[in-house]
Amino acid sequence: MCQKISQYATPNHTDADQSMEGHTPVAENPHAEYGLTENIQRIVESDKANAEKVPKQKVDLQTLQTLPTRAYLDQTVVPILLQGLSVLAKERPPNPIEFLAAFLLKNKSQFEDRG
Repeated sequence: MCQKISQYATPNHTDADQSMEGHTPVAENPHAEYGLTENIQRIVESDKANAEKVPKQKVDLQTLQTLPTRAYLDQTVVPILLQGLSVLAKERPPNPIEFLAAFLLKNKSQFEDRG
C-alpha cells in the first residue's frame, strides 16, 4: 500500500506546496488567507473610523433576554452582519463564507458593547 501512495508523490512537491500554488504569500498580505485584500482592508479601516464616531449603546443582559427575537437580533448581530455583508458584496471574494467569518471576528470588538 505504501508503494502505491509513493508512486503518485513527486519528490520535490508536497501537498502543502500544491495547495499554496496561485495564492498570495502571507508576507505580502497577512489577511490574504481569509480573502481580506488590501482594498477590503481600506474599507474595513474607513468603516471602523466611522463606527468610532457613533456613540456605543450599552444594553444589560437582563434586557436582552426579555426582548422579542427580532429585537434581540437587531440589537446584537444585525449591525455587524450588515456591515460585513456590505463589504462582502463590494469585494466579492472567492471564499465568501471564510471572508465573512474573518470579518466578523476581526470587527466584533466594535460591536460587543452594544449587545
